[in-house]
Amino acid sequence: MLLSKLKKQVQSVEDEPPLSLLDLPDLVLESIFRRLPPQSLCRLSQTCRNLRMKCRSDEIWEPLFHQRWGKIIGPTAFTALERMAKGENARILNRSYMPSCFWMLPLTCIWSFSRHNDKALLEEPSERFASMYSDLESGKLWFPAQVYNRQGHVGFLLSCYDAELNYVRDSDTFCARYSPYYPRVIMEDGIPWARIRKPPVDTSPSEFHNPDIAEEFRPGDHIEVQWKRCQYFPYGWWYGIVGHAANCTRDDQDCKCHLDEVLWLEFRQYIRDSRWRKVPIKRKRSREDSSGLDGFYGGIRKLFSEDEISTWLQLWPKESLQ
Repeated sequence: MLLSKLKKQVQSVEDEPPLSLLDLPDLVLESIFRRLPPQSLCRLSQTCRNLRMKCRSDEIWEPLFHQRWGKIIGPTAFTALERMAKGENARILNRSYMPSCFWMLPLTCIWSFSRHNDKALLEEPSERFASMYSDLESGKLWFPAQVYNRQGHVGFLLSCYDAELNYVRDSDTFCARYSPYYPRVIMEDGIPWARIRKPPVDTSPSEFHNPDIAEEFRPGDHIEVQWKRCQYFPYGWWYGIVGHAANCTRDDQDCKCHLDEVLWLEFRQYIRDSRWRKVPIKRKRSREDSSGLDGFYGGIRKLFSEDEISTWLQLWPKESLQ
C-alpha cells in the first residue's frame, strides 16, 4: 500500500506542467532583470509578450539610462528627447512612418514591431526610458550638449561650446553639429565621451547669462565666462581664475580686490605677455562687455564642484599658449 501511494505521488508530480520564468513572483523577476545588462534584456524581451512588457518597464530601464547617458544628457536634452520620442511614436501609430533602418544589434531587438502589433505595443505606457536608450544608442536622435576643446583647435583650448550631438556606435564616439548661430554649419566627428558634458546652466548660446552675485567673486576663484569673437557668433564657456588687481599687495588680510568695481580674469594657459592672459571686466553688469579686438565677454559662473575644476585641469595644454 505504501509503495502504491508513493507511485501515485511521483506520478502526480510528473503530470504537473514544468515551471517557467513567468511563474516567479514579480519582485523576484524584477530583481533578476535589474541585474541584467541591456543586451540581455533585449534578448529576453523577444521570448514572449509578457516578458517584453516586463523587460521594457521604466523601473528597469531608468537606472540603465542614467548610468549610460546621465553625465551628458541634461534636463533640456531629456525634455527634447521625450518630445521627439512621442512624435516618433505618433507617426508609427498613424502608420505614416516606419523606420527604414529599424534594427540595430543588439539593442533594437527590444522592438519587435510588426504591422499587426505595433499599435498595441506603443500604447503600453511605461517604455520611454527603453525607447530613448535605444534611439540614442542607434544614433537615431540628436541631443543638445556641450563639447570641450572644439574641433581640437588650439584656438579653442579650455573652452566649451554648445552643439547637437549624435552617437556613433561603431566607434563609440560622437558627431557634433555646432550652434546654428554661425554663418555656416560646422561639424566635427570622432569626439570621445571625455570631451562632452551636459550644460551646467539653462542659457542659450545666443543669450547673456545672468552672472552669479558679483560680490562673491574673489581672487583665486575658478570660473567660467562667456566669450565670443564677433557679436553675431554664439557664446562659448571659457575656463579662467579670478585674479588680483595690479596695485594689490596679494596679501589675504590686505586684499580689497573683491570690493573693486573691476573684476580681473586670468587665463593662465597663456604666457604672461599675451594679451589674452588677463582681462578686466565690470563686476556689476547686465549685458556683455566689448573689448574691441578681443571679442565680447558675457556672464560668469563660479565653479564650486571639484569635479568640474578637475575636468578643466585635465584638459590643460602641455605648453603655454601665445
